[in-house]
Amino acid sequence: MELIKRIHAKVEQDKHITFDNYMDICLYYPDQGYYNNDQISLNPKNSDFVTAPEISSLYSESILHFYIKCKKNKNIENIIEFGAGSGEMAFNILKNINNNMLPKKYYILEKSYYLKKQQQIKINKLPKIKRSIVKWIDKIENIENVFLIANEVLDAIPSKIFKKQDDALFEKVITLKNNKLYFSKIPCNDFLSTKIKNIENRLGAPFSNNYSSEINITYDNWLSHIFKNISNFIFVIIDYGYSESEFYHQERNKGTIQYYKDHKKLISPLNSPGTFDISVSVDFSRINRIVQANNLKLIAYTTQSEFLIHNNILDNSTKIADTIEKQNILKTLLFPSDMGENFKMMIFCDNMNSEFQVTFKDYRHKL
Repeated sequence: MELIKRIHAKVEQDKHITFDNYMDICLYYPDQGYYNNDQISLNPKNSDFVTAPEISSLYSESILHFYIKCKKNKNIENIIEFGAGSGEMAFNILKNINNNMLPKKYYILEKSYYLKKQQQIKINKLPKIKRSIVKWIDKIENIENVFLIANEVLDAIPSKIFKKQDDALFEKVITLKNNKLYFSKIPCNDFLSTKIKNIENRLGAPFSNNYSSEINITYDNWLSHIFKNISNFIFVIIDYGYSESEFYHQERNKGTIQYYKDHKKLISPLNSPGTFDISVSVDFSRINRIVQANNLKLIAYTTQSEFLIHNNILDNSTKIADTIEKQNILKTLLFPSDMGENFKMMIFCDNMNSEFQVTFKDYRHKL
């Protein structure tokens, strides 16, 4: 059955589905979701969007540089990468790491069967000593001394959409009429209303009428499960996003959600579900509150350009002989107009050597 027919059937059964459920089906439904079908590709030549690890190995080499710095200040023996895409980051980290610095295990937690197969093909190109430490897992269970990487993972976690209208709060849902999907709305339940009003209280002002945005209530469970199953860790989250005051700024009154196909933004997500990417910017203030609630230490919140520049990307780039190619790579990864400031790096841990210091600009005050 086509994915659109499955969605129609679910809407007919339940009268409507909330947007986060719709997003989950579109992205992850077995064999038909965007990330979970045999056509998925993150290769820039035929993908719908580009991720930093696919642009150049320089990106992963900077992550590796930071990993080694952490390893010198903390007993780190393992790596966990969430949603490893094509496997490009794992491949380049392991390709460039010295054998005496190899982790005991490089775990990859991947939801997509088809991406997992692509990752395995790429990892098999590594020398035996390096590919032998890679292990694919379905969930995290009792892993210690670990460096965790979540690169463009949180933006793909399904979010709810809310709207303020006539001084009331509504949740966006999808309904069916004349065999066609439509957006509609229902009153927010008490739980969601409280979450939204808490945002208004922190911002110091209510949302205006006709204001619409997203709220992700899944971060908490996702991160809490991880924290319960790891110890002695450092966690690096990389994604495009904002602090809460920026995320919910009045000028951003249409929200942050984006739909991409063939490197172009789509207007409507209700046509041909499963054939395009859906992503929502990350509210890093919300992540920070979860970090604090779990008594963890926030080490840094910075921009991608700051992180990369202070983790040897410029020195590493000298090995690229083609000047134009090098300039294009650095422009994309570092310039504010490209990925440099749109992408943020949040780094936190359970404990860290007091001598450990970050050298890049820190924007924790914005959270």
